[in-house]
Amino acid sequence: MRERLAGAVDAILDARPFDRAFWGVLVEDARTGEVLYERNARRHFVPASNLKLVVTAAALDALGPDYAWRTSLYATGPLRGDGTLEGDLVLYGRGDPNLSGRFVAGGPTAIFEALADSLRVRGLRRVAGGVVADESWFEGEHTRPDWEAYDLLWWYAAPVSALSFNDNSIDFTIRPAAPGSPPLVTGSPPSSFWSLRNEARTVARLDSASVALDFTREPGTNRVTAYGEIAADAPQDTESFAVVNPAGWTGTVFREVLEASGVAVERDSVIVVADAARSPVAPDARPLVEHVSVPLARVIATVNQRSQNLHAELLLKTLGRETRGAGSFDAGIAAERGFLEAIGVAEDAVHLRDASGLSSGNLVTPEAMATLLGAMRRHRDGRTFAASLASPGGEGELRVRFADRPELAGLHAKTGYIRHVNTLSGYLVPSPGDTLVFSILSNNHGLPRAQAIAAIDSVVATIARERARGAPRTRARSDD
Repeated sequence: MRERLAGAVDAILDARPFDRAFWGVLVEDARTGEVLYERNARRHFVPASNLKLVVTAAALDALGPDYAWRTSLYATGPLRGDGTLEGDLVLYGRGDPNLSGRFVAGGPTAIFEALADSLRVRGLRRVAGGVVADESWFEGEHTRPDWEAYDLLWWYAAPVSALSFNDNSIDFTIRPAAPGSPPLVTGSPPSSFWSLRNEARTVARLDSASVALDFTREPGTNRVTAYGEIAADAPQDTESFAVVNPAGWTGTVFREVLEASGVAVERDSVIVVADAARSPVAPDARPLVEHVSVPLARVIATVNQRSQNLHAELLLKTLGRETRGAGSFDAGIAAERGFLEAIGVAEDAVHLRDASGLSSGNLVTPEAMATLLGAMRRHRDGRTFAASLASPGGEGELRVRFADRPELAGLHAKTGYIRHVNTLSGYLVPSPGDTLVFSILSNNHGLPRAQAIAAIDSVVATIARERARGAPRTRARSDD
């Protein structure tokens, strides 16, 4: 079977145009550890979003599937009988990835509305000071220095803060108008925190000289400009544009929700606290009210199925804070390294720059990825981890990619893509009772994304077919 599999996979990867790419592949029997196929398995590859497997596994191991984040409201002064808070209202974040409408009904501000209602139940009617947005639970580095400048404009490279709201993005909905007119561009949630200048225009059709509709901003501000052209017959679309100063964004929208609920706030501007030494919240302070997030198990499913970069980085900083005492990229990476060492991944097999895989400075080997996947299959929370991965019958990209491949229904894997990189790693069940661990990493290719994905998918299908043909009959295990 091994020779037949090697011949079939090699025939795909050695054919033009795929032979110009750098391929790393490792396929193992999950139960025995037998290597069924390998190519450059100990070489370094840029993993793209396959790197999210590391942070989700490490967080699940250290924190457990029921871990939850608390976002709290504190008062810096007494609440008088007439409903006036003498002092500031402090919105204190601890890295909840889902201060948004993702898991609650009512839209992106629903959680803030519930907090405002709870404050009113406590009797609050007026804040004599203002709102303080305290993000000091994490250290102040919001982005990595090797993330590309253009990426920083968009949701997938949004700034990482202990106070993060609506994925730290404005959702711009774009609808074309009549040719010659500006398209209709609306942003959500509406807020005084951002502004939009619409310089785009609708055209009858785009041609080779057209600049497609895009967004930019004045450096260091949230003054956004839409520019370029959109075809009159284009469908409605939504683009999520990253904000500058995420804690200020979170605090401003919360303040606006408070006032809309009937609580007057005297100071207009929101004060952001990023330094723990300047936090007005004492370690033993009791909150007025607080919001508790969905559990970690649901968060890692969003990370692995939707490939949500910000959530991966928030997991990384949470891991650093909870296990190393510092909510920083470096502390989180140190925690990841400790986890990888504990499961048998060689120190020089990985080089980590972030958690999401956005940086091209991340390096892993297929062998390291397979070791991680094998360890998590044996882990006490292995089923939760496997369920967090994308599958043909669930959420995420694989739902579309393998929709017409019933023989791959048992696939659970993580996709990955950045420029010149496509990856896929996970678990494959070619037949009942038979589980394979695999990692396929493609680097340095100049192929269109769809063509690279087709090659990877062909390899996966070939592995499943050849294994099903040659695998011995075994009884299905309950943990497969």
